[in-house]
Amino acid sequence: MSNNTLNVVAIAETSPEKAEDLKSVCLGLIDLTRKETGCISYELYQDVTNPGKFTFIENWQSKEHLEAHLKTQHMADAGAAFGKILTKELTILMLNKLA
Repeated sequence: MSNNTLNVVAIAETSPEKAEDLKSVCLGLIDLTRKETGCISYELYQDVTNPGKFTFIENWQSKEHLEAHLKTQHMADAGAAFGKILTKELTILMLNKLA
C-alpha cells in the first residue's frame, strides 16, 4: 500500500429503533463502492455496545477517487436516506497514515 493512499473513517449513528434501517442503507453501499475505480478497501462495522452505530473504514488510491465516490448516485441515495435515519451528524475523518 502506497503512502499516498487516503484512509477514511465514516461514522453513522441512529436510535436503536432505526438500527436495522441504517444497517440496510449502509450494506447497500458495499458492493457498488467496492467496484469503483480507486477503491482499495471499503469495510462496514457495527458497534458491539451500540447497535445503532456503524463505522465505515475505507482506503482510497487518492483524494480525487474519494471525491468521485462522494458524487455517485448510490452515495446521493444513501445521503437522502441518512437524512431521515441518522440521529447524529455523519462523522467523516480523512487520515494520512504516519506509522
